[in-house]
Amino acid sequence: MHGEGKNVNLRIDYITRAMVANVPDLLIDLLEIAAYVYCADQRVGRGRTTLANFAESWRRNLHFAIPVRKLAIWQQQEVQRLLAETLGFLSDDSYSFEFRQARDPFYPRDLYFDNFVDASADHDVIAMFSGGLDSFAGALQDLVMRKRSVCLVGHSSSSKVRNVQETLVERLKERGLERRIAYIPVWVTNENSQAVDFSQRSRSFLFACLGLVIARMSGKDSLTFYENGVVSINPPMAGDVVGGRATRTTHPRVFRGLEELFSLLLDRSFSIENPLQWLTKSEVARLVQDAGMVDLLPLTNSCTRPYRRTREHPHCGECSQCIDRRFAILAAGLGAHEPASNYKVDLLTADRSTSDDRRMAVSYVSFFRKIAGTTRERFPAEFPEVVAALGHFPGLSPTEAGDRLYDLFQRQAAAVNAVIEKGIRDHAADLARNALPAGSLISLCLARSSIEPPPQDNYDKQVKDFVDRLSAPVFEFAIDETRRKVVFRDGTTLTEANFRVVEELLADFRSAKKDGREVPFMPPHVLAGRLKISEPSLRTQIRRLREAIEPLAVALGLPLDQNSFIENRQRSGYRLNPALRELSLADIGTLTIPGGPTVAPDVTTTSP
Repeated sequence: MHGEGKNVNLRIDYITRAMVANVPDLLIDLLEIAAYVYCADQRVGRGRTTLANFAESWRRNLHFAIPVRKLAIWQQQEVQRLLAETLGFLSDDSYSFEFRQARDPFYPRDLYFDNFVDASADHDVIAMFSGGLDSFAGALQDLVMRKRSVCLVGHSSSSKVRNVQETLVERLKERGLERRIAYIPVWVTNENSQAVDFSQRSRSFLFACLGLVIARMSGKDSLTFYENGVVSINPPMAGDVVGGRATRTTHPRVFRGLEELFSLLLDRSFSIENPLQWLTKSEVARLVQDAGMVDLLPLTNSCTRPYRRTREHPHCGECSQCIDRRFAILAAGLGAHEPASNYKVDLLTADRSTSDDRRMAVSYVSFFRKIAGTTRERFPAEFPEVVAALGHFPGLSPTEAGDRLYDLFQRQAAAVNAVIEKGIRDHAADLARNALPAGSLISLCLARSSIEPPPQDNYDKQVKDFVDRLSAPVFEFAIDETRRKVVFRDGTTLTEANFRVVEELLADFRSAKKDGREVPFMPPHVLAGRLKISEPSLRTQIRRLREAIEPLAVALGLPLDQNSFIENRQRSGYRLNPALRELSLADIGTLTIPGGPTVAPDVTTTSP
């Protein structure tokens, strides 16, 4: 980022000199790490855009060797674990870090800051601002409806993106919000190198780090992202869109990982908020109307392909964000406020004959049609990607979070279906005359492109049995004393170090159950002592154990969170969750999955 070999640009504008003076060296380190990760994400290629075998060539192994100012902190095992795990889930890549002491003298921090201003840094909210529909609507909710002052942090790697952000901010100031709004643009780009991957899966890590720095410069302990809840969870809508191919930039698990990392670095509690988490995109669009700013709606831009934008067509109409945005605006009844001509490819009537474009739009509609036909009980099993989010909503149990997510996705499905139905009605005459392209979305939605085979004879019974298990899930396990392993109903087992953790907690669990009293917690130092490991190693082992049983959420339809098996309470310690049910080996038996094979209970999952 410095010197003759410089290959990364990082610039933050419109900052007061007093704010810059408040940035500790540790956060300058974090900014540099985030910039390196972001630029490497674009510079290191993935597999092809169309991949067989569920994108097996998509994942990358990324190793970073970075000079830092606060070496002792970055060498902490827990810091590196949180970095690697959060980024790994975010982009579905493997990360490792090697830190070394930066040479003295360090490069001055002023190199990152331009255009110093004298404005006040006192704002109620520090929020990330992309210039898209969601970020604009969220800003309006805070500025107009809640009468709060907001500092918008806008990241851009393209002048077109920055122009969108600056235009929206200027228009809001013209509407009398100048005293309550501030804008800090940030510019991060590769220097002298072309991007070879445009997925930008790590963008939210950079975004959050930038926001953290601005928040701490302003004396705040929280940061806000504006993103509707469906995109936040963002389950893949096509068979080969798995893992990091379905972006997780604002996923609740990512936010909780970043909160933990930031709180550890700062040695104080730091939170990341998303006030739009329980709103669909169309409900977010209505916020713009409710704020009295619907005329500014066309100035927002959600397209993921800024290099294709033109003055005539600011949206490509082909990418997933354009499709999602147009459905939302039409479902919200705001189509008259944004011309269809803003999209190079019309959502409903344009020919989508090319394979990729056709697949994107049709998969989107098919996905939400499947959602609409899914019962609440089958929702976790049909859409297992949602399960990964259930334990990451503060203040909500996994069951409560699952219910709210189900309602959220059902509302989105209803909105998509309403747009399709209205489109068919509006274009009924053209459809009857075959005047629309056969590759248009509404033509494709009317066509029956496949014939489903008849279900097997016992299908109904299998479905009923499976749904019955999902409706009242109980987390059951058995202990194989001879082989020293914990056995679950799907055949997963815990052995070796994972078994030893359970073994130490088992006696208190059994005696409390027998006596009808509360299961006691075992203090961390006691449990670590019995296992003959350190407390940091104990935390690592507990994490590995929890990861080993994550597949049970899908296999058994269990809404699991990190406390579902081994419960942890701050200042109390660890215990086996009192809601668990211990069975005998004979009773744990085997599990027959509808339409699948019987899994024997000696299949082993071991800790790494």
